[in-house]
Amino acid sequence: MDAVPDPDSWFQELSIRFSDGSVEVLHIERRETGTHIPRPREKPKEWAKLSCHKCSCCPLPAGLPYCPAALSLQATMGKLRPRSSVERVRATAVDGAGRAQTVESDLQGVGATLVRFAVFETACPVGYRLKPYSAGLPAFTDSMGLMRFITRKILEKHGGSVEASRQELAETLGPLQEVFYRLCERIRSETPQDRPAAAGAGPEPIQDAVPNSIVQADAIAKRFAMKADQLLAEISGELGWTGR
Repeated sequence: MDAVPDPDSWFQELSIRFSDGSVEVLHIERRETGTHIPRPREKPKEWAKLSCHKCSCCPLPAGLPYCPAALSLQATMGKLRPRSSVERVRATAVDGAGRAQTVESDLQGVGATLVRFAVFETACPVGYRLKPYSAGLPAFTDSMGLMRFITRKILEKHGGSVEASRQELAETLGPLQEVFYRLCERIRSETPQDRPAAAGAGPEPIQDAVPNSIVQADAIAKRFAMKADQLLAEISGELGWTGR
């Protein structure tokens, strides 16, 4: 029996239609604050344990059984494991207010959104630093839109101070590289017999949807770190905060 959701939570439905006509529907439970609550419908995998490839920068106590980001990935992306990252899909996200957004993309592009939920919007102490700045961000946002949205929020927090915003971005984006690396290591540690089998007959597809989604999310974070100074200058100028 599924757990009863908390009364202050809402759901975001994300459906993915694949090239073969099949559809996967994912229900992502989130609090009104935007925090994602992972609720796996199956027993957590060994790779979701906190001790499995734990980040060196992770301050979570050893007594906590599972990594929040890994548990989220299992809950939202478990059924995507047999898929190829380059498969073209049509994805629709519907938020708690019933607003829908549809995109056509390769699967790894959609998967990167789920990785963002897993790292930024669970109890991952590293990614959660960005959670306040991603509130109100549409599920499917291109990398530049995401970077500009977060940069503006951080500038607003610091009253337009470019230096304070630069420091916070550096302290936040730096440790994310290890988080994504460790998530990939977790996924790769799963034994073949524990992975879901690909449906249908014919040649087995390249089953890289999940790791490549993580790699794409990592690439966005690295690009963000490289473009931080440029974005801070551009957006502070647009807001009339130059010279601060």
